[in-house]
Amino acid sequence: MPLTLLDPETEFTSAPLPGAALHELLAAARRQPGLASVRLLGQPALLVTRFQELKDFMADELAFPGGAVYQYQVEPAVGRTFISMDGDEHLQTRQLAMPAFRSGPVSRFIDDQLVPLAHEVLDRFAAKGEGDLVAELTAVLPFWAISRKLGLPVGSEERQRAVTRALLAHLADPEGARRAADTVDAIVRPVMEQCRHTPQDDVLSHLMAAEHQGLRLDDEGVLSHVRLLYAVGATTTSDAMSNLFRLLLERPELLARARHEPDLRPRLVGEALRFEPPVAVLPRLAPHGGRIGDTEVAPGSLLLAALAGGNRDPEVFADPDRFDPDRSERELLSFGFGPKFCPGWNLARSQLLAALEVVLERLPGLRLVGGPPPQGAILRAVPELHVAWDVG
Repeated sequence: MPLTLLDPETEFTSAPLPGAALHELLAAARRQPGLASVRLLGQPALLVTRFQELKDFMADELAFPGGAVYQYQVEPAVGRTFISMDGDEHLQTRQLAMPAFRSGPVSRFIDDQLVPLAHEVLDRFAAKGEGDLVAELTAVLPFWAISRKLGLPVGSEERQRAVTRALLAHLADPEGARRAADTVDAIVRPVMEQCRHTPQDDVLSHLMAAEHQGLRLDDEGVLSHVRLLYAVGATTTSDAMSNLFRLLLERPELLARARHEPDLRPRLVGEALRFEPPVAVLPRLAPHGGRIGDTEVAPGSLLLAALAGGNRDPEVFADPDRFDPDRSERELLSFGFGPKFCPGWNLARSQLLAALEVVLERLPGLRLVGGPPPQGAILRAVPELHVAWDVG
């Protein structure tokens, strides 16, 4: 591959970088010595792209605490949650929030309700023979799944997506983000009151009752973590699902194999997460400064952890730009690393697998009609995916 020079004025906030463009840029950054210079929100930032340097950086909580950037970008709209905390406070609150990710109700939801819920979503459009798989499925199932496992009403996915987008757009529209938070609260508070009087076997009831070392979440803490599940959990799973189906529809031979090889399906999900992760770049702050590889990072520096770059590091992955579900599975950075590793990784992968299996069963002859490739320099997704399939 010819040497590509990375423009230090590349603005990661707005650059679409569709298809291979992002990965070519990250490869160029990996090849140059040190950390590449780019921009985020108009400010200078350093881009971390090599697999081992990313792991070391994300694991070093003392030099590079992960909570600082979330306090600025997410907390004003979502509320104070474990992702915007560091140290002991992070660990204690993360344990309190674990019922949202790894409790008995979550396991039972994955085992007993997730596939039926995917069928429920497909029931709405499977007879049409054509449609936008993003609008019909990938932008619906993750939001319904969050609601169902919390014990909240399922439906109104358009409203859920709009609220989620508004929560994540706090920096651009703080008033819209505040209204979105109020919308979530108006849905959740009445259900919390029901749970208070008649606890159910759902995640919301368990969040309200959870205790760790004598600490419990108050009502605002519960609401904040519910907002977080929608704003971060549902959104990234939706994006990952859109990327998965785009990658497979571009490779009909793999889609055909998946119909006849059930064991291939989890590997397709894993390879899609490596090849096109929904969070391509993770912004971080370095309040104290520190060292990443051979680069001394000044206090206050803005850093971009290019998870998508680490997932294609040729020092770790052979022929990294080839989508190959038959490769030996290696450790991925798609869910982060270290203290801020995403606790919802299993639920996310389970949703991707359930969606794939139900689509293979319900949409015979599924084929790509049109739509753009994955795009976005930070969050990475397919905005629309027009497909057709055989009916009758």
